[in-house]
Amino acid sequence: MVDTYVDVVDGEKILVQLGDGGSPETFAHDCMINAERGFTRTASTITKSVPNCTDPSKPDKTTRVPDSTDSTIAGQGKVHSASVLAWLGRVGKITNVRVRQAGVWRVAGPYIVTSFAVTGTARNHATASIAMEQADEPTYTADTV
Repeated sequence: MVDTYVDVVDGEKILVQLGDGGSPETFAHDCMINAERGFTRTASTITKSVPNCTDPSKPDKTTRVPDSTDSTIAGQGKVHSASVLAWLGRVGKITNVRVRQAGVWRVAGPYIVTSFAVTGTARNHATASIAMEQADEPTYTADTV
């Protein structure tokens, strides 16, 4: 028998790419998001309680249905000084974003930049972090290189 292993995703292969707003839109990876980057998809639910008709003294049965879905993108890394002004201008605005693993999967859609922070200590390089929340439902597709 041949062993099978997980085809792992290397962290540096997950790219957060920003749209330029052009037509057609061009997406590029910002050099600042170079240490950590992540994509999270969540769903909220509505919880319902269903009574037991056979024996009302028994606890109700709990059921759930999906209520809404959401996604967020976050990233951080060493500050690429040429990116700082652009990121400051994006806070609170909708930006078309694409997150992808080249040749495997892609998520694309409008996101609101909800935070941008630059932090640093004396005699060390500064780091920056960003967070984005979906403005509308993104698309989920296979990625073609």
